[in-house]
Amino acid sequence: MTYVKAALCMSAWLLGSTLPAAAQAVSDSGTFVVRHSGDTVATETFSRRETTIQGTLALNNANHTFHRYTAVLAPDASVPMIDVAVREDADSGRVKARLVHRARVIFKDDSAAVDAIMGQSIETRVFGTQAGAIPYLNMSFALLEQAIRRSRANGATLGRVPFFNLGGGQTVSGTLAPIGSDSMSLAIGDVEFRLRVDPQGRVLGGAIPKQDVVVDRR
Repeated sequence: MTYVKAALCMSAWLLGSTLPAAAQAVSDSGTFVVRHSGDTVATETFSRRETTIQGTLALNNANHTFHRYTAVLAPDASVPMIDVAVREDADSGRVKARLVHRARVIFKDDSAAVDAIMGQSIETRVFGTQAGAIPYLNMSFALLEQAIRRSRANGATLGRVPFFNLGGGQTVSGTLAPIGSDSMSLAIGDVEFRLRVDPQGRVLGGAIPKQDVVVDRR
């Protein structure tokens, strides 16, 4: 069986495995408000269940771009699959926002199979990555929180977590380091996040100091 066929089969299995998620109780939820120089640039609402995270990341730009995603969670806090739909212009209730791009990423060992839908075409590409890579979506703090949970899974304390960039397919290593008793730094490339984190690994807020970005959780 080719990797693409295997990925499609795994996709069907994963989607099937998430069908009962609607009946699962929400274990956590919240809203992240991201500000740059005092102005709100993004808002992310999310809900976490035992086996999934669902969220909407809305960008405060001219096109009213928003990303809706569903990520499947494994027992070790890794993310074997994520589905992301990018739309422009907010739903009015009568007119559906325009679909710009949709992609489903399936992680298997050190590879990521991406099924991308653009217009009427579907393209499948396979990227090399690292086992246990967490999807990275710019300005999504719910997915950054998942990386922290991954670093603490099964009682481990990992100093590094790989990230798979959904915007380009690159894999970069994130470096985690504690700051006092309730905060930590997360460096991804040349970007450093300073995050307030509770004992369960929940992100309570934070900042990107060099970019004058502040995030609050509600």
